[in-house]
Amino acid sequence: MISELSNPKVIQFIQEHLDSDPVELVLKAKNYPEIPVKAVAAQIASRKKIVSKLPEWYSNPQIIFPPKENLEQASSEKTAKFKSRWVSGNSLLDLTGGSGVDSYYLSQRFSDTTYVEPDYQLFELAEHNFNTLNTSILCINDSAESFLESPSKKYDVIYLDPSRRNNKSKKVFGIEEYQPNAIELFDVLLKKGKTLLIKASPMLDIKSTLVKMPGTSKVQVVAVSNEVKEILFFIDKGFSGKTQIEAWNLNKDNEELFSFTHEDEIRSKSNYHAPLTFIYEPNSSIRKAGAFNLIGEKFKLYKLHPNTHLYTSDEIIEGFPGKVFRIKNIVKPNKKEVLKLVPDKKINVISKNYALGANELKKNYQMKDGGEEFLIFCECIQIGKICMHCEKL
Repeated sequence: MISELSNPKVIQFIQEHLDSDPVELVLKAKNYPEIPVKAVAAQIASRKKIVSKLPEWYSNPQIIFPPKENLEQASSEKTAKFKSRWVSGNSLLDLTGGSGVDSYYLSQRFSDTTYVEPDYQLFELAEHNFNTLNTSILCINDSAESFLESPSKKYDVIYLDPSRRNNKSKKVFGIEEYQPNAIELFDVLLKKGKTLLIKASPMLDIKSTLVKMPGTSKVQVVAVSNEVKEILFFIDKGFSGKTQIEAWNLNKDNEELFSFTHEDEIRSKSNYHAPLTFIYEPNSSIRKAGAFNLIGEKFKLYKLHPNTHLYTSDEIIEGFPGKVFRIKNIVKPNKKEVLKLVPDKKINVISKNYALGANELKKNYQMKDGGEEFLIFCECIQIGKICMHCEKL
C-alpha cells in the first residue's frame, strides 16, 4: 500500500481530489484504472478528519495517514507540541507508537527516540512518515509487554498512550483496563525509565488513578478551546511529595493555567450566595481537575450551591480562567416565564446541577443556539431552581 500511495501520480491525484466525496470516488473507480481508488479514498477521508488537527502533517502531501479510526485517539499537533514542553533528555521510549504524532513532536526534545508499535500497518506507516519528515526515530514492530521483557537499555523518559478500547473494541474508562495495562507494567516501567509520562482519557477519574500510581509528581488536565482533550500523568522515580495538579486551557491566542494540590482544595472553603451581578463558569480543565472550592476562594467569589459549580460577585473580577456573564434577569424556570425572556427562541443554554441537560431544555422550549446571550438553568442554595438570562462578556 505504501509503495502505491507514494507514487507521484497517486499523490497528485489525492491533492486534486481533497474536496471530493470519498464514497463517490469509490463508486467511480472504473474511471481511474491506474489509481488504487479505495486506498486513495481512505487517505482523502483521513485528511479531511485531520486538516485542523494536524496542519503540519496535512500540508505535507507525502504523509500517508492511517484509517480514520486510528486517528481518533491520536494527539493533535497542538497537544503533542504542548507535551514536548515538559520532557527532554537523551533517550525517549514511546511504547504505544500508534500514528506516530506524539513520537514525532516529542523526539524533537531528545537525542534518541524509539517508537514501539504492535500493529504492523501502523508501524509501517509511521516508519514511512518519519523518513518523509527527515526524523531519525528507531521503529520497532513489537508489543509494549514483549519489548519490556527484552534486555533493552534504560531511558530518560518512557511515554505511553494506551488504547482506551479492550480486546472486543469496547470503550473502557479505568486505567487498569487500558491496553497495555500501565498498572500491571508499573514496576518494570520504573526500572527502565527515570520518568514516565502517561496520557489518559478525559473520562478518567484522577483521584482514584493517583492511588494506583505512586510517585506521580504532576497531573496536567489539558483542554483546547475549553474542551478537555487529555490528562497527563508525570511519574518520577523516587518522588514522594505532593502531586501538583495543573489545569490548562489552550486557546487560540492565549493559555489559561490554574495550579493547585488536592490538599489545597481540601483546605479551601466556599462561601455561598444568591446570584449577584456577575456569573462565572470555570473553564473545563478546572472543572475536570476538581478545584471547585479553591477557584472561588482564589478569586474571592461566592458559590451558588455546593453542587452548582457557578460563582458570583457584585464587581467584575479580571483574569478569571473561564466564562464571565452579566445577569440581565432571573426567573423561575417555568415555560411561561422563560419564553418571555426569549421571544425569538434563539439563545444559548447552559444547565448546571439541574434535572434536565442543556439539549433537553432546548428541546422542551423549542430553542436554538445563537448569539451572545445565555439562559443558565441551575439550583441556588438560597432560592432553589432558577433560570438566569445573561449576556456573555
